[in-house]
Formats: sequence, C-alpha cells, structure tokens
Amino acid sequence: MSGISATGGFRSARSAPAQFGDAARRMLAVSAGKAARTTVRQMGRGNGTAAPGKVALRIYPGMLASLASEIPHGAVLVTGTNGKGTTCRMLAEVMKAGGLLPVLNHEGSNQPTGLATTLLAQAGVRGHLAADHRTIGLFEVDEGSLPEILPEIGTPAALVVTNILRDQLDRYLEIDYLTSRWERALADLPAATTLVLNADDPRVACLGGDLDNPRIYYGIDDPAHSRGSGDPTSDSPRCPRCSGALGYDCVYYAHLGHWTCLDCGLTRPEPAVSASSVGLLGPTAARIELTMPAARSVVDVPLPGIYNAYNVVAAAAAAQACGLPAGALASISQVTSGFFRMEKLSMRGRDVYLTLAKNPNGYTEVLRALLGDGQPKHMLLALNDRAGNQQPDVSWIWDIDFESLTGLTSGVVVSGNRAADLALRLKYAGWTVSDGALADGAPGLAIEPDCIAAFKLALSRTPADQPLWVVSTYLVLWQMREWLRRNGYVGALWDR
Repeated sequence: MSGISATGGFRSARSAPAQFGDAARRMLAVSAGKAARTTVRQMGRGNGTAAPGKVALRIYPGMLASLASEIPHGAVLVTGTNGKGTTCRMLAEVMKAGGLLPVLNHEGSNQPTGLATTLLAQAGVRGHLAADHRTIGLFEVDEGSLPEILPEIGTPAALVVTNILRDQLDRYLEIDYLTSRWERALADLPAATTLVLNADDPRVACLGGDLDNPRIYYGIDDPAHSRGSGDPTSDSPRCPRCSGALGYDCVYYAHLGHWTCLDCGLTRPEPAVSASSVGLLGPTAARIELTMPAARSVVDVPLPGIYNAYNVVAAAAAAQACGLPAGALASISQVTSGFFRMEKLSMRGRDVYLTLAKNPNGYTEVLRALLGDGQPKHMLLALNDRAGNQQPDVSWIWDIDFESLTGLTSGVVVSGNRAADLALRLKYAGWTVSDGALADGAPGLAIEPDCIAAFKLALSRTPADQPLWVVSTYLVLWQMREWLRRNGYVGALWDR
C-alpha cells in the first residue's frame, strides 16, 4: 500500500497483520461494529459514532491499525484545541478538487473508537477496506487522544496542529502537561510524516524541535487585525525553550501572533504559507489572500472570524504537504459548516445559527466574529456543567472577554443548568440584566434554564427579518438539536 509524501511522491505504508486467525477476527469485528452502528441509530440512542468502534476493538484490538494500513494514500491527521474539525472540512474540499477521495470522521467522534467506527463503515463483509485507489484518510483527532492514535495510523502523510489553548482542565489539565504528552508521542513519529505547524502559537511552532521530519509552518501576516501586544484572553505563555518572557509585535487572538523570547531570542518561524490579507465580511463570511512559495490565491470562505482565517491557512499548508495543486484551494469556498460550527437552519421564517463555544478563547472569538460589525444581534447564550459531559467546571467563563462586547446585543436569553452563573458574569461585564423590556423598549436579558423553553423564547424575541445566534457549550446544543431534529428542522448528524 502507499501514501502521499510531503513532495507529492509515494511511500510505503505499514502492512496489515498476518498472524493466523487475524483475518477471521477482523471480519467478525467489522460485522459486529456495523451491526452495532445500525442498531444504535435505529433505536435513536445516538449517532453511532463511537459505540461501533468500541465493539469492534473489543473483538479485534488491531482493527484500527489494520484498516488504516489499507488506505491507498495514507492519512492526514489534524489535532489541536480549536479549529481541527473545520480545518478538516476545508481540507476535504481541497482534496476532492485535487482528485482524491477523503474519508473523514465528519460526525465528530475524534477518539480511537470514533476513528475505528469511520473505517469499519468503509469496510466490506470480509473485513477489508473497500477503498477506491484515490482514497485518503483525513481524521480529526482529539488532542488528548493523539498519543494513542498516532501509533495506530502507521505513517501519516502529515500531522497538522492548529493551536494549544486552555480547555477542559478536568480532562487535559494544564497546557504544559498536554504539550509534554504530545512531545513524547512525536518522539516515535515516522521520519516521512510532515509536521504542519502554526507558527503563531509558540508551543505549537516548537513541537518536535529535535526531529528531522519535514515541516511546513503557517500563520497570519496581516497587521490590520493585530490587537496590539496583548489580548485579555491570552494564556500568557513562556518561551518553549528557556521559559523566559515572550514579547509580541502583534497578537491576533489569545497568545497567537508574532512572538519573540526576550531572554534567549527564540522567535516565530517564517511561515511558508500565510494569510497576507484577511477580510472579515460580517458574521458569516471572510476573504483570505494566501501567500505560498510558488503561488498566491484568494479564497472566499462562508465562515467568519480571524479563527477561521487560521483554519483556512492550516488547510492550505496541509494541502501543500500532500502535494495538491494550488488551484484546488479555491474549493474552500464550497465548505459547509459542520454541526455546531455556525450550523444554519430556518425556522418560522428566521435563520438560526448553532455554534459551539467550549473554552474562553473559543467563546470570545465566536462572539467577536458575530458582533464585530457593530450591529446588535439577538442571541441565546447557554452554559452547562453536567458531570460526565464536557463542562463539569464553569470558572472559565470569567476569562471570556464579554467586556469588549458590551452594548452589541439587542436582547439575550441565557440558558443551561448554569444559566444563573452566566447571567452573573454578564452583569459584571456590564451587560444589562433585566427580565423585561429596557427603557428604549428593547428586550432585556432573560434567564431560562430549560434549553427548549429558552430556544422558543429567544426565537419569539427575534424579529422575523433577523437571525437568532445560539452560542453554547456542548450538552445544551445537543439537546436543542435533538429537539429540532425530532421536529423536522434539521437532519441527523450522520447526514451532514
């Protein structure tokens, strides 16, 4: 089997296990996984994106590695705190325009069981991948699961890292701990794998510094969007080499920007692929001018914000690592939003956008993207902390930059089982907290913990010619979307 190298040539991939009995176990594992996937979906117990892989791996632990070894063009892995799913969707469009057929875990399950589910869905009854010769794997990888997944993929064509931000401290602890786990995993990375790294994130730019792997750096080079030398949501990183203080010529968001260590002189690498111009065209679009070693390209993307500009550049750099033609980058304009990533639906004559925000930087950047045009928006903001889900701690809401966005909403409903906490945070940020109408007649901030009741309330307060923007943590969005699906307003997640 073979895969694309950083220069567009081909390399050998790991051969499938050959021990006696493996073929029968793999065939049984694939059959059982497929049956589990169908059963889960028919019973309405979820999307079947993890349980089938769990069943299959229990029967044959080597199934993920075995099926991954049969992908004709190998795989590209995309990991990081924010942006990995959207980067995958953009890169998938470029791959298709470049003549490849990407297989991706678009349903969002980005841990080992999810990747196993994705591949067993592509397998035939004899337990082998039923892949076209143009097939390439494109997998979003949970940042905490990267050390477990990397050894299963053999020799990835490329590993793309978007950023590393403070997120879900109950799962990942502090950033330095997660970075150290990545470094240990990269120590065994095959030498043929290209590292595609965000030059603007100091920790990411310095990953695998002792490795001889080819690497492509990407970043933003448009000074018009600099927030000066600091950002209130910054995690204030120290130098990855000497732990000295970092200085910035410009900051785009959080700690991403043009940085230099004030002690040892380590500095941002020069990106091979950069966004030389970023045009933010309101809450639903952007225009990015890309500069690459041998070409320039302008990409219109139907997604907003500086954070999506980073996703565009990451996808372009990954495309270069795979030897795809620069002309294929224009296909990014065809990207559709993933579920909960500015997912759009229509209801009662209004457009509704569902957007996930799960950490201080992500929440801040989503709000900046939506409110950056200065036009007040009708919004539903939600927060949950259910044990066993993604947000058992909500102290991070105090690091969201609500202050700079005061006065840019004409009415907000807050929801979730921690709605009162969110309302308190908004009060301290200067957002008006009132359950009735304000002095100018505009609706005030309303607190409704029940997410379906909150959604109906927010929709009723939104004028017919204006959209409703829903920004929330995962569980509340999931409950809303399931209600919308049952009522016929959206399809199942696996249909996207």
